[in-house]
Amino acid sequence: MRILFAGPWDLAGKAAAEYFLREGHEVCWLTAEPRRTLWDRKLQGTVCRGQFTAAQIVPILRTHRIETVIVLTAGLREGPDACPDPQAGPLGELLAAVQSCPVGCFVYLSSLELAWQSPLTPRQAALAAGELRCRAARDHDGLPLLLVRLAWLYDRVPPEDMGTLGAALQAVRRGEVFHSPCGPEDRVDALAAGDAAAALYRMVLHTMTGSYLLGTGHPLTMRDCIRCVERAAGRPARVQWTADHPTMAAAQYSAEPLKTATGWMPYTLLAENGWQLLRDAPDARPQAAPDPKHPRRGKVPPGLRSLGETLVLFGITVGLLRFSKDMSDLKYVDIRLMFVALVASCYGSGMGLVAVVLASLSYVYSLASSYVDVSYLLYSVDTWVPFVIYAVTGSLLGYLTGRRRDEMEALRRKARQQEEKCEQLQAVQGETLEIKSRLQQRITAERHSFADLYRIVQELDALDPPQILQHTVGIVEDLLQCGHVAVYRMDPDGCSAALAACSPAMQGRAPRVPDGKKLAALCREFGNTPVFANTDLTPGRPDLAAAIRFDGRLYGIVAAYELGPDRFTTYYRDLLKVVVGLIERDLVRALEVPRSERVYAREVAL
Repeated sequence: MRILFAGPWDLAGKAAAEYFLREGHEVCWLTAEPRRTLWDRKLQGTVCRGQFTAAQIVPILRTHRIETVIVLTAGLREGPDACPDPQAGPLGELLAAVQSCPVGCFVYLSSLELAWQSPLTPRQAALAAGELRCRAARDHDGLPLLLVRLAWLYDRVPPEDMGTLGAALQAVRRGEVFHSPCGPEDRVDALAAGDAAAALYRMVLHTMTGSYLLGTGHPLTMRDCIRCVERAAGRPARVQWTADHPTMAAAQYSAEPLKTATGWMPYTLLAENGWQLLRDAPDARPQAAPDPKHPRRGKVPPGLRSLGETLVLFGITVGLLRFSKDMSDLKYVDIRLMFVALVASCYGSGMGLVAVVLASLSYVYSLASSYVDVSYLLYSVDTWVPFVIYAVTGSLLGYLTGRRRDEMEALRRKARQQEEKCEQLQAVQGETLEIKSRLQQRITAERHSFADLYRIVQELDALDPPQILQHTVGIVEDLLQCGHVAVYRMDPDGCSAALAACSPAMQGRAPRVPDGKKLAALCREFGNTPVFANTDLTPGRPDLAAAIRFDGRLYGIVAAYELGPDRFTTYYRDLLKVVVGLIERDLVRALEVPRSERVYAREVAL
């Protein structure tokens, strides 16, 4: 499926786009934000940045063969009461574009706040105006509209990227007063972004239309909601309550129509485990790393800065030499040597050698200014001593400083590697928890859930023995999505069997008495495993069969024929084994030969 998201970055849009991308669908996003990262960098999608008109959107819809358009309403669903720029959203251009290039579903993300009993704020009025425009396009142009009113969203993102809950979390962390949009006993609903994305995915996948409330169905009072924020922040909150914005009753937050239509149900509840997402939310957005190829203007390179500082120190050294020339107390203090030691200790061997050269030149200049013949330095070894001391001091201290810097750089590099490993582990942990959440949601909402299996057992317990076998055929047909199922009753000796019940499509086709050799081979297979799969596609054998055993005796066989290639998986084998095991007693009760039939069989034999 190919989906187009339109609008600025939005928590609902980010979560839904990542969900679609992970499920293997194609995602395109229209946004006016020039550099904002829209989803996880490891996911690949198409981003079109800039302001687009309807004439520019139509080629995008046709090029990418868009099937669904999702309009994002960041800043309108949650946030301050002031109305954002009405021209910021692309709704009008999108509605004009889809007239020329129709799509299968047009989704407008709205807010549950529009159902509150309080007067609309400017922000809510702008959101309601968007709903009216979409409904007008639906009624006038036949737009396949899906209107979704979302509860307050939250996730493991910076507080400024969330709505009301993010503002509350940020205020509590900073010790500021949070201005609540409603009273302490008013009911509100908060939904995890991952759960919202899963619900949107199901609705889009089923090409649903209409208007739905998307929330947990378990609203909290605003006071309890603030307590969850306090628990996440680890400190008490200072709240200024608002009494003139009532919400609505708890029963009106019901999401049963959506759950019934899609089988979706929320996995994360704010009061139970949702507050942990708020606890793990970072304080601020990560800053973009500067590009090393394009350094910032006005920044001095480190080498030039060190050279400049060395020259400044040399100037100070020359000034001290002139000041101490006539002071007898500083007669035995070598200020040049101090300069060399200081520079080599602070800047390393490179600047240390520069300091040695500068100190040597200063020493030669002082000798020349004292009317000493400079050529005398070449013949008198005693005059070499200061140069040697300067060179040894600068080299030794510079080497020690460089070595210390290398060790510190190695430690920093090691620390960065550990930080990267920690970030990778945290990312893996987050992905693992997200995958676990999605799997649990799927297991809970799966059509072959434990509740469904329990219902099957309850239905069979209430049936009479003659009805159990035919009902079992219908159950296996539904589970395997196959129209060719038969149930065979084994004779007490285990050597032969007879057809007891079958699908309508098998009437006249299923053998009344199976072939003896094939039946014996199948019984040998049942000695090793309770479920047989005909992976070799041997003619005359069922594609999938399960044994009905009780107290070590084989009472019957449930066989399925003409299965699709995807029904030979371990999942369907285990499913058939579990179902037959659960209804085993009912099947045994139906397969037992009645006493009257046993007496009649003996009379016929006599």
